[in-house]
Amino acid sequence: MNLPSLWYEIQLSTPTFNAYGVSFPGAPGVIIGYNDSCAFGFTNGGRDVRDYYEIKFKDDSRKEYWFNGQWMKTEFRIEDIKIKDEADYYDTVAYTVFGPVMYDKSYSGGRTHNQKNYAVRWKAHDASNDLKAFVLLDHAKNYADYTEAATNLRTPGQNCVFACKNGDIAIRTQGEFPAKWKGQGDFIMPGTDSSYMWQGMIPQEEIPYSYNPNRGFVSSANQKPADSTYPYYLGRDYPVYRGLIINRNLAAMNNITPQDMMALQTSNYDVVAEMTVPIFLKNIEEDKLNADEKRYVSLLRNWGFHDDVHSKAATIFAIMLNNLDSVVFNDEYAEAPDNTMRPFLNTLIDELLKDPGYSFFDDINTPQKETMADDITAALKRSTAILKQLDSNGRLEWASYKDTYIGHLAKLAAFSDLHLPVGGSANCISAVKTNHGPSWRMIVSLTPQTEAYGVYPGGQSGNPGSMYYDNFVDQWVAGKYNQLWMMTKDETKDKRIKWEMTFH
Repeated sequence: MNLPSLWYEIQLSTPTFNAYGVSFPGAPGVIIGYNDSCAFGFTNGGRDVRDYYEIKFKDDSRKEYWFNGQWMKTEFRIEDIKIKDEADYYDTVAYTVFGPVMYDKSYSGGRTHNQKNYAVRWKAHDASNDLKAFVLLDHAKNYADYTEAATNLRTPGQNCVFACKNGDIAIRTQGEFPAKWKGQGDFIMPGTDSSYMWQGMIPQEEIPYSYNPNRGFVSSANQKPADSTYPYYLGRDYPVYRGLIINRNLAAMNNITPQDMMALQTSNYDVVAEMTVPIFLKNIEEDKLNADEKRYVSLLRNWGFHDDVHSKAATIFAIMLNNLDSVVFNDEYAEAPDNTMRPFLNTLIDELLKDPGYSFFDDINTPQKETMADDITAALKRSTAILKQLDSNGRLEWASYKDTYIGHLAKLAAFSDLHLPVGGSANCISAVKTNHGPSWRMIVSLTPQTEAYGVYPGGQSGNPGSMYYDNFVDQWVAGKYNQLWMMTKDETKDKRIKWEMTFH
């Protein structure tokens, strides 16, 4: 979340279409929004379209590299970078059959050493016409138009959701994705032959999509778009929990109103807490606790799993879960390089739910064998010192601990909105974290007369001196929406119009 805002509300009206929503500054169209016939939106697809290959150069000149049993000629491109008040900087980039060499002896990218050469194969380097997708969506009138429009979006991959006034709904995990085998690209691959190269792209008719499903809704919270029967590799890290709670709610809802959707979009219910707090409470060894530790356990026991502004239990849970991760995994990872990936959150939660004998519960540095109960109790004890410090400073309530802010792009505090009293977390539908969250909330009811609502954490001006610089932030924090007004040609004299500009 940034100031000036990521999004700006716009309406585009021409003789051939009328669209309303939000756009990026300079983008030629409404990016997320609706028109007279349908509505459309996006979430990040999360697919891996960038891989690295280790290149074997003949010598330090990098003029030749080994590929498929022979030395291949390297192509070079010299980038002339202009620097104010200094001489130009010339960066010579080596290009291979895989793509540009991104890391070499002259640039380590923060690695501990740079004695190897890594080329990058990235889908974004390929030509595409992605902006055409949004232009056509602005014109779309039906499912066929949506499909034709969406298939122009190649990079980055997005979950493109659609609904139409005729009742059609759909979602596509849209993009141009490499057809990978399981695990391909998870690690740096050999670049000495063609064995590990991308062999082709997934055909557009085979990407995951859903059209008018029997359950009556489609949804995306960046979760995995297909099950294990899908023939192509989708990668490994997809957040589970927001999608789970969204689908649970939608499956139970009927005759949904815009107000129902407002409540759903701003829900602070923490489904991870729902799953794990009962396990915490069952395994904590209360006879080993002091008075402070027992008080924090009591707050957890009486919590309704909502990450609300004033919740102290939400803070206790977040700190305890983080410490549990450390207790479970730090001993095994103590000697691992700094950049080694650790298990994802869902790995820990799955083991808590399914495997009381999970081998990582044992501390490999002690002679005895630790259990789940030992680790959960230890996590509480580690957390207590932090919680007492927060408590004494008046920062134990969730919003105070999380301390959400919307920062200025230049990191200027005076131009930022700080210390926002807002709930939510990464595990809630209202996924508001410290400086990341829902950057555009929109609800479109496709009744004969479209009813639409939206809000984003910013304003319509990029000037910090303007009253419109951040005038939507308080509404966004409070979970309130503005009704969206898509003007028609007979409303051009409406009193709500503040200014007009005429170009000659």
